[in-house]
Amino acid sequence: MDRKERRLKGLFLVEGFRMVQEAFRAGMDVMTVVYDKEEEDQLNRYLGSYIPSEGIELIVTNPDVIRSLSSTGTPQGVVAVVADSRKVPESKGLMVYLDRLQDPGNVGTIIRSAHAGGASRVILGKGTADPYSEKAMRSSMGSIFHLPVTLDGDEELEKLASEGIPLAVTSLEADRSIYSVDLTGDMILVIGNEGNGVSPELMDRATILLRIPMPGNAESLNASVAASVIIFERVRQLGESKKHG
Repeated sequence: MDRKERRLKGLFLVEGFRMVQEAFRAGMDVMTVVYDKEEEDQLNRYLGSYIPSEGIELIVTNPDVIRSLSSTGTPQGVVAVVADSRKVPESKGLMVYLDRLQDPGNVGTIIRSAHAGGASRVILGKGTADPYSEKAMRSSMGSIFHLPVTLDGDEELEKLASEGIPLAVTSLEADRSIYSVDLTGDMILVIGNEGNGVSPELMDRATILLRIPMPGNAESLNASVAASVIIFERVRQLGESKKHG
């Protein structure tokens, strides 16, 4: 099932007992579970309390079929078909927009940090790696099941910008560091491509320019590290505002 087909059907594959368990825990619509008959003990250990007697298709098969469905060299013996029918929350808060990120590991890690830091959603621009690839989901450590993700979200970005939501963009030319800018309001944090950064079009439209101080004079930070630093500076500021509010 490729990305286009998944997008049209709203379905994706989840591999591994822990990841399928996390999908159940998050309340995702798990439609089908395909498992290796030799791994029934693992199925009962991780999924036994989540699989009801009705409503979920259970398919028992062999290791060769599991390998054909899996994208990993050493599959764990279970693959599930999951439907993503979540609605985007009305609340805004912090939203993270990924601008042409190509590394699925970075995409998954940013989703994980966004979830941990209380973001309301992640929006993917065109050209961004598939968040439902095995590597991205593994890097998200299950956070992708807890945080709404919008695919091909360029129109959504336009809609939010038209509502006056500020676009926050990292720039080496920014006058103020993330530690002196108020990050507590509604905003769209734009994280740019690993090699080229934020696209010139979005840079021109930015309403908040952010600079991450780097006293070691490194040229730049990894995209997922930069996103995490900013997200948790916002968490710190929110904590301070509550403390003094």
